[in-house]
Amino acid sequence: MIKKVILGAVAAMALTACGGNATQEQVAEAPAVDKAAVVDDLMMSRRSIRKWQDKTVSREALDVILKHGVNAPNGMGKQSYEVRVINNPDLLKEASELVVKDSPDTAKREGFVNIFNNAPCAVFIASTDGYDLSQVDCGLLGENIILSAWSMGIGSCCLGSSARMLTTSPSAAPFLEKLGFSEGYKLLYCIALGYPDETPDAKPRNAEKVRFVE
Repeated sequence: MIKKVILGAVAAMALTACGGNATQEQVAEAPAVDKAAVVDDLMMSRRSIRKWQDKTVSREALDVILKHGVNAPNGMGKQSYEVRVINNPDLLKEASELVVKDSPDTAKREGFVNIFNNAPCAVFIASTDGYDLSQVDCGLLGENIILSAWSMGIGSCCLGSSARMLTTSPSAAPFLEKLGFSEGYKLLYCIALGYPDETPDAKPRNAEKVRFVE
């Protein structure tokens, strides 16, 4: 559905950019973009990904994804988060090896490559203790990143456990220093990114978690 709607939008833009070759009738007949349908399909089709293609996420794609991330709503415009990105699988593997020094069982998972669900790219999101709603800002930022990535065919997975392993592993301290978060900021969670090599089914959701109060 997303591809069909987006292709329709691209066709419309192409017609208007034809240097006068497109008639007014052609432009008028170009399909309108149903934004609600695009958003619905994007949100309902997204899945957490744990298997990845051997394919690098380009810097250009990451720039777009992160632009969408920092344009998420945030409390009083504080943007009370800091973000670091590692798009180098070797560096992610090095970080994982530091964690494994303290917790050898971590590497016993079948097919283990790194602690970021074997992803080739990871986003590190830190909150600050200087603002009591910083974690809310971090969550909004992350959701924008995840949905933006999915719209480009890039999968993701939120990883609280990876952040916990890094922050509690003494051997990983040099890696955290390399991330260079400012004083008062602490790694909250990570987001694994990469091109999916699986199409997992949706997990059930409990609609009773939502109630209207009248």
